[in-house]
Amino acid sequence: MMKPRNIIVCLVLSFGPALPVVAQKIAPDGAKVLLLSGGRRQHHGYRDQALYLSGALENTGRYQVTICEDAAILEAPAMAKYDLLIVNADRRDDEFKFTPSQQRAIFNYVRSGHGYVSIHGADNAAKDWLPEWKVMLGGVFSHFGLPDGKTRKGSFVVKIADTSSPITQGLKDFNLTDELYYQVQMMPDVQPLATIEYQGTAWPVAWTRAFGKGRVFHTVLGHRDFGPEKDDPLRNADLGRLIAQGIDWVAAGRPTPVKP
Repeated sequence: MMKPRNIIVCLVLSFGPALPVVAQKIAPDGAKVLLLSGGRRQHHGYRDQALYLSGALENTGRYQVTICEDAAILEAPAMAKYDLLIVNADRRDDEFKFTPSQQRAIFNYVRSGHGYVSIHGADNAAKDWLPEWKVMLGGVFSHFGLPDGKTRKGSFVVKIADTSSPITQGLKDFNLTDELYYQVQMMPDVQPLATIEYQGTAWPVAWTRAFGKGRVFHTVLGHRDFGPEKDDPLRNADLGRLIAQGIDWVAAGRPTPVKP
């Protein structure tokens, strides 16, 4: 029979070293954010990204972030208290798929004046995604319909295409190791904030949308492979600033704007 002390040792070895605890911070006058994570397992390191992003946002003093992985909250009355929704994960697996009613809940939430931020795999369209996704996001990465989405991992130069936007203020062209989504199924009126040139084409990698009364910011960038030793592009200072200023822009569209 295993002694209690040995049981404790086995548990410690099984779970490995403890991760740093990220405390939630109060920002009474800040924007209230629901960060909906959770997605394809062994893919994108979405949980690490959610913890990192929530900490970075709360450290500004302008945001109060709640992390959730269960999309059932989208249909709950609790959604009314959040100013914006951030989604950072690919949810095509059956376990994490948005149901049709959850999809409609997102569209209604944004149309009513709330904000939406979509990062990398959050634009990965399942076969049953409703057409409004493409309209709201401005583009979806999909293997259903045309063009058939393609990916390329490597080192790229992110070129700032719109220097007049508050989202790109203080940014110049920068180097980034990441995964490029290209041949994204785009709306024709999308005006890119930033692009990556690949195979002779400048592919949009960040842009904004208006959807009803709400504001939307999306970037195809931010791929983090699964595993503790993997690099996270969100920790790149320039991409981090682009995303942070994108979130600020979305939050400024709420009825009581967050102060930058």
